[in-house]
Amino acid sequence: MGWKKILMEDILRLAREKGSPPSLGDVMEDSKVTREEVEEAVRELERKNLARREGERIVLTEEGERAAEVIYNYHRTVERLFGHRVAHSFEHMGDRVGYIEKAGNSIPISTFKPKEEGVLVSMELENPKAIARLMGVGLIPGTRFRVIKAGKDLLVLDVSGRLVMVDGRVAGNLRGVRAYEEGSPGRPA
Repeated sequence: MGWKKILMEDILRLAREKGSPPSLGDVMEDSKVTREEVEEAVRELERKNLARREGERIVLTEEGERAAEVIYNYHRTVERLFGHRVAHSFEHMGDRVGYIEKAGNSIPISTFKPKEEGVLVSMELENPKAIARLMGVGLIPGTRFRVIKAGKDLLVLDVSGRLVMVDGRVAGNLRGVRAYEEGSPGRPA
């Protein structure tokens, strides 16, 4: 993942963490980058309709707020399990910006049908054991999956060649986007 995408995610996360528009200086301090790098990342966020600059502040759009929520929830989940430094590293695993931008179009993965492919966007879970189990089998935001079997009480997924069974109640709290909505190749996860 390129530095600009990482910095864009940092800006979105920081805006959500602060609960108010961060300043360019806030981002520089948090991400240990130069003003020019922040300005370049903000221009890209503006181009993607995720944020706009108002003086020294970076104000998120509605789409940006949704994307920031996904990044922040993921960061918070990993942070609870592994601590802040690991969470900050994990949040940049994989190229998730495209999926995060579509987070407003995400749906519970429990609504996916057999043979449908998707990408996990967020985990709306509070139970650390459930989160740890999902992460242990490789199901984290940004992960591709294919539904093998879908039932009210159980969802069976193919995650990188591994069969993963997800309780129906848990699957209702995992949100994803269909892979074809992202222009992804139509191949198994």
